[in-house]
Parts: sequence; structure tokens; C-alpha cells
Amino acid sequence: MRFARRPDGPYPAPAMDTSGPDRLTDLIAAAASGDRRAFADLYRATGAKLFGLALRILRRRDWAEEVLQEAFVNIWRHAGAYRPERGAPFAWLATIVRNRALDRLRRERPVVPLDDAPGRESWADPGKNPLDLALASAEARRLKACLDELDGPQRESIVLAYYEGRTHEELAARFAAPLGTVKSWIRRGLIRIKGCLER
Repeated sequence: MRFARRPDGPYPAPAMDTSGPDRLTDLIAAAASGDRRAFADLYRATGAKLFGLALRILRRRDWAEEVLQEAFVNIWRHAGAYRPERGAPFAWLATIVRNRALDRLRRERPVVPLDDAPGRESWADPGKNPLDLALASAEARRLKACLDELDGPQRESIVLAYYEGRTHEELAARFAAPLGTVKSWIRRGLIRIKGCLER
């Protein structure tokens, strides 16, 4: 299944206002039963945010486009595997995109940093970063409240690891902290967030 590039602007098309968790759950369920229209609606509702996430991790527009394409093919094939009781629908979609993006990074690191890429000035502004966009939804506001309960380095290390794809080694260098300490921050922070979300 291919997703057409818009002839008049940046890729992908702007998200429709249909991205509430219940609506996304319904669209994923319909896509699982082979409903192509529901799948197209799912793409329109989430594509821009997920593209922003891929671009944030990969820092190359062409790679982000390819990863988004691969992720949505994967979503189409495995929509039936989504279980609402295990997590929010957008988080499930974002995990697929994030994993694809990290796989791409492992295969080949960017040759030209995004800031130095030729023609960067003419690119359309992708808007807010994926974290800002995700925090606009109700379930993400709960996540933000739980994140805010963590201390500075612990919160920042989780955000950098899960929204920017930073490795434990990169975080240890950034915070000038032992690798074991960074891993402990993230592990304990995730346990606290899980407990907070279950309250």
C-alpha cells in the first residue's frame, strides 16, 4: 500500500481532528478487518505527528518519509495485534514508528546533519516537535503529569531516550554521569510513571 505525496506541500497531509483515543482505537479495529477507508482515516489523523517523530529521531527528511511508509505498511498488516487494554492507540502507533526509525539509524547514521543539509531554508516547518504534539491529547497530558513528578535528570533522560531515541551512552555523556546511574534513572522513572498512570 502506497501513500501519495501531496502535490502542493510537505509530506504527509495535515492531520484531521479525529485523533482522540476512542476514535483511533475504532480506526485501528476497522483497519484490522480490512477497511481501507478507516486505514486512510487513521493515516490522515496521525501521519503528520508520526512523521514529526520519525524526523526528530532520524534528522533526515527522506529517511523519515521511508520509515513512515514502512511503519504504516506494518500497521496495516498487524492492526489486529493492537490491544487497547495494553496502552493508548497513539502510543502503539508511535512505538512502531520509533522502532522503525531506530532500526534505520542502526543500519546507517546520517551523513549530513539536518542543520547543514542543502536547501534546508526552503523546507516547510514541520511545526511542533512530536512531544509537544503528543502532549496535546488527553492520555498524553496524564503522562506529562506523571513525568512532572520525576526529578530533573530522571525526567529529562526518559524524554531524551523515548522521544529523541538517545542511547544510554549518549545520556551518560550528556549528564556526565556513570552509565549505571543513567540506566537506574530510566528504570526507576518508568516504574514510577507506570504506578502513576495506574492510579
